[in-house]
Amino acid sequence: MSAHLISSGDPVYQGFMESQLAEGMALSEASDILDLHVCPMPPPNFVAEFHCKGLTRDDAGEIREANESFMVGVWFPDDYLRRASTFDVLRMLTPRVWHPNVRDHLICIGALTGGTPLVDILHRTYEVLTYQLCNPVENNSLNKAACAWARRNQHMFPVDGRPLKRRRLALEVHPS
Repeated sequence: MSAHLISSGDPVYQGFMESQLAEGMALSEASDILDLHVCPMPPPNFVAEFHCKGLTRDDAGEIREANESFMVGVWFPDDYLRRASTFDVLRMLTPRVWHPNVRDHLICIGALTGGTPLVDILHRTYEVLTYQLCNPVENNSLNKAACAWARRNQHMFPVDGRPLKRRRLALEVHPS
């Protein structure tokens, strides 16, 4: 990330953001599930595209397993190193995601502290989308209906159990 993309004059923030870009892109390169896109405008913005199985609710209200790209926006405000809120940092960009921690464009991956690394945010977001992380307790959910549904259907989880970072195999084929 070039310095002109970072809106803050704070060298600590700038260094943090440069390391987040490097670490996020390294995770994206090591994953066949995640594509990380950098938006060209300040402050640093990312779009995480997860190619995985998740659940969606269609117009008729039916819950379906979806094997598609789930898009999540990640924004780092100038004061991110001092304070952080899941709702200030993350936006669900894919409509109709069905999870107790997702309602419309809101997604909750748990409490964030100032300076939570991008890679941690990406891992936790993936765990929510794939139901590797699901706590069906209504007072901790954004979507009460999805929470009740998840409690009744825990046998279906995780929807996608693959790890986000998967080792690439270097296979050689020798003719016999």
